[in-house]
Amino acid sequence: MGSELTTRNPDQVLDVRGESCPIPEMEAQKKLKKMKGGQILEVLTDHQPAVDVTLPSLCKSHGYPYEIIKDGEQYKFRILKVG
Repeated sequence: MGSELTTRNPDQVLDVRGESCPIPEMEAQKKLKKMKGGQILEVLTDHQPAVDVTLPSLCKSHGYPYEIIKDGEQYKFRILKVG
């Protein structure tokens, strides 16, 4: 996973804190569809299964690199849209 994902500012931020599955994944997918290749989406979540399972599987199915940044009780799940 590239360091660009941790150092560059995200192009879009999606705040789904307090939401449980499948909301974080569904909202991220909607947002990513509207974004251009090369842009970074940062998903703010405090839902552990989204970080462990659903968001990584979304990225893997599309071939998007991702990076997980733990920030206190929440996570910044950064996704690089490719293509």
